[in-house]
Amino acid sequence: MRFRLTLRVEREKGTLLPLNYQYELSSWIYRLLNRSDSRFGAWLHERGYCGEGKNFKLFTFSHLQVPAFQVKGDRMDIRSERIGLVVSFYPMELAEPFVSGTFCDCSFVLGDRKSQIHFSVEAVERCPEVEFSRKMEFRALSPIFMDERRGRRKNPTRHLSPDDPAFGPLIHANLVEKYRAIHKCPPPEEWEPTRFRLLGSLKSKVIAIKQSSGMPTRLRGYLCRFALEGEPELLSIAYHVGIGRLNSQGFGCMEVLEKQKKLSS
Repeated sequence: MRFRLTLRVEREKGTLLPLNYQYELSSWIYRLLNRSDSRFGAWLHERGYCGEGKNFKLFTFSHLQVPAFQVKGDRMDIRSERIGLVVSFYPMELAEPFVSGTFCDCSFVLGDRKSQIHFSVEAVERCPEVEFSRKMEFRALSPIFMDERRGRRKNPTRHLSPDDPAFGPLIHANLVEKYRAIHKCPPPEEWEPTRFRLLGSLKSKVIAIKQSSGMPTRLRGYLCRFALEGEPELLSIAYHVGIGRLNSQGFGCMEVLEKQKKLSS
């Protein structure tokens, strides 16, 4: 279940936005959902504990989709009056009655002490459902982040590129963990591993989160097109919840490639 939000920029109050805004945008979504319905906020925070110290927040969101902008140092000067944002949740009855109403007619401020932009949500549109098959092609709407644990070393983790041989197996393992979080049981043993295949070139992007703390965490993610082959249920989870890690912080949001939509219509 996903929604496309149309955000109106209140240009008279400023048009400069920090390039690193994902953490602040994630915080706004959390605050909004918690205020609107305490049951749903509790569901986001508590559901998905796998018994291994992992707690998945089963939603993700895209980068801001800005038709016209200019980069000025570490800022983005937004020239558009309206921009887009995709917010995606794992399908569930609890969210359906109120999620669209939660975002309607609300406003928020995004930025830091140096520059801010005031947004108001002008429209909320439910996106069409997708029919999942065993082989599908996608495009990342926000950087895909995946890291590999390396034990007790000076650098205990490394951020993986999608062309790294370890990337695909870790993507499948992550989808299995999300399946367990949702269904409270492992997937059927006969399911084959999900296969990841890179399509075309990669674009690396470093995202800094918690910058206001003075000790930001820098994460390297990747924008790309890719193919997934595997169980449709796991592909559905990747589409709705996000692929890779840290999805509720705006990593791994994805869409079906347009050419594939046309073939299936």
